[in-house]
Amino acid sequence: MKPVWLASAGVLGPGLPDWGAARELLLGGRRPANGPDPEPVPALLPTNERRRASAPARWALTVGSEALAAAGIDAGDVALVFSTCGGDGMITHQICEALAAQPPQMSPTRFHNSVHNAPAGYWSIFARSRAPSTTLCGYECSFAAGLLEAAAQVVAEQRPVMLVAYDLPYPEPMRALWPVLRPFAAALLLAPAPAGNIAARLAIELVAGAVERTWPETLPLDLANNPAAQALRLLAPAARGGAGSARLQYFGASHLAIQVGA
Repeated sequence: MKPVWLASAGVLGPGLPDWGAARELLLGGRRPANGPDPEPVPALLPTNERRRASAPARWALTVGSEALAAAGIDAGDVALVFSTCGGDGMITHQICEALAAQPPQMSPTRFHNSVHNAPAGYWSIFARSRAPSTTLCGYECSFAAGLLEAAAQVVAEQRPVMLVAYDLPYPEPMRALWPVLRPFAAALLLAPAPAGNIAARLAIELVAGAVERTWPETLPLDLANNPAAQALRLLAPAARGGAGSARLQYFGASHLAIQVGA
């Protein structure tokens, strides 16, 4: 695949309020913070909509807005790829409780937030974007699948594409089946030419062979099982601004080999 450019990024997680804090962590300038889970308040949403929007939508819109602002690109010019392994576990839990009640009672708000592409819908409405969007899930390889999809669209369409990856913990009892401990979201704005405040060149190749999944000691340990946090593996060499590489496990016995350069 032809190279693409990482123009900008948005990050949100425990102790990581934005890309600036994440970059400092990735450069070794600060220790991973064991702070509380953030409560994002996306500026895109009016106050009444913030109350109705699901947690994944609030996380996705927050990091997407940060990446878009840093790139200086109009929302209408950017196609979107939303990637999540877990979707909205809280809404799923609430719907299951409602269906188990006697009589079953379903909230229309919960129902419309339950669909996998609900955050994409919030983005298109409140960012006033008519650009195409894709929402996908690839289990623990969801970030890698989203990155490959976004990069392919950049190369094919020669337009900016923003990847928004997010995964939030499930409530009990489902958490026992999907042990994601802490929430995380990241947005990567990819472009066909150098742009934005990062302007890192990405050469992405799908190659045979699985990769070791050891979590780097420099990253917060409680994000190790969060599929969206795999974004940090790619953002680490990008933060350094020089040559580097990252490998992301893909489906089966294959992975993405990514060369990062200035």
